[in-house]
Amino acid sequence: MERKCFKNLGCISALGIGTSGLGGDLWRADTSKDERHLAVLANALANGLWVIDTSEIYGGGHAEELVGRALAAFAKKEREEIIVTTKFWPDDVDKITAAARASAKRLGTYIDIYMPHGPLPDICKAVRYFESLIDEGVIRFWGLSNANVAMIKEARICAKKYDIVAIENVYNLINRLDEYEGLLYAQKEGLLYLAASPLARGLVVENFKLRRVAEKIGKTPVQVALRWLMEKPNVVPIPRTTRPDGVLEFAGAYGWRLPEQYIRELDSR
Repeated sequence: MERKCFKNLGCISALGIGTSGLGGDLWRADTSKDERHLAVLANALANGLWVIDTSEIYGGGHAEELVGRALAAFAKKEREEIIVTTKFWPDDVDKITAAARASAKRLGTYIDIYMPHGPLPDICKAVRYFESLIDEGVIRFWGLSNANVAMIKEARICAKKYDIVAIENVYNLINRLDEYEGLLYAQKEGLLYLAASPLARGLVVENFKLRRVAEKIGKTPVQVALRWLMEKPNVVPIPRTTRPDGVLEFAGAYGWRLPEQYIRELDSR
């Protein structure tokens, strides 16, 4: 396992796992594939993908339940080293406390980073709820997702006790809109940047330059796409899969460096 270190969070794994698709569809639980999905999480924990990103809407909360079961079964002793991020639907700021408690109950543990799925109707009020939840021990930290720099700055002005620690935005080789916005801000401010959709639902691996680099260095396109992100300061990609063997391919992004010449080649537009 490789780690990246942050001022407030400490040192965390440099690669994570997303859980969208585990435990059912958005808003709807499906328990028929629980054993397979638990195997996905077991492989992630066994191979050092110790940042787990989930949500109250993934499988209608069942993804959180699966994460809780996996932590209890496969990583009970390591829990303090694992970062569990979960998100809530941002339609009603006043539901934040109840939603966080419900997520923590499904997880069977505290929440490391709690964040909304997108912009909030009253960001200052939301931050006050986050700070109360930290004091209660329900969550350890708070963050924002699908957020621009203006939103992040506004939220930080609202914070009186606990600063933001993480941003989660879409960022990958073919969608780099956030490169000079949220990512640059996170790097400047020392925040964790969770790269959501790092494989762009599989589209990234069709990129010609990526495939050429992968062939040259003997890695899969998936591994090169993840490694390209991992080489960037503050970035922790959170790829998702419903296949246990898919996690093993992700883990193959550990243990090597992408040569500078190929970083430059992939960076070029």
